[in-house]
Amino acid sequence: PRQRLSAEQIRDQALYVGGLLRERLGGPSVKPYQPDGLWQETSMPTSNTKAYDQGTGSMLAFDAPTREFCAVRRFVTNTPLQALVLWNDPQLVEAARASAERTLREPGDDRARIARLWMRVTGRIVTDRELTDISEALTAERLRWGSEAGQTDARTLLAVGDSPVPADIAPAELASWTMICNALLSSDPVIVKD
Repeated sequence: PRQRLSAEQIRDQALYVGGLLRERLGGPSVKPYQPDGLWQETSMPTSNTKAYDQGTGSMLAFDAPTREFCAVRRFVTNTPLQALVLWNDPQLVEAARASAERTLREPGDDRARIARLWMRVTGRIVTDRELTDISEALTAERLRWGSEAGQTDARTLLAVGDSPVPADIAPAELASWTMICNALLSSDPVIVKD
């Protein structure tokens, strides 16, 4: 049956596609991006966890269990919050930007890049219809980010996350591809296993 990937699979897949996944087992705990002030609101003032030092990775919105108790079985939900996380979570936006950079550094025209990107994120060959739809979306994104106001917005988008923004790629072009990568990474063929 169709089932959404687990929180960790979604996160790891996005990081892998963007070239940000560390494929080493073990190491320190993962401490994801958090909204400013959230940790102070939820922690005990006298606790040794009252200070939060950001790390990377976590997807509680996708039913990943907390560490307070053992989870024998995960419940799988489907909520609007999950769509917001896929589109807006700093970790996933940063992974989409890294994936866009990786795609732009590959040879070929837009259609060849889209085909390789599609194969990387879905594991299958892109259909002609999908290729056309993604190409049209890329054209629309270039129009969106190409204006003067769009250039400013592009820099804001590209500043999300801690990884460095490449200086040798035009912000409007990188933002356009970032949005395409973000859309693909949050699409059903990528986050749902059949």
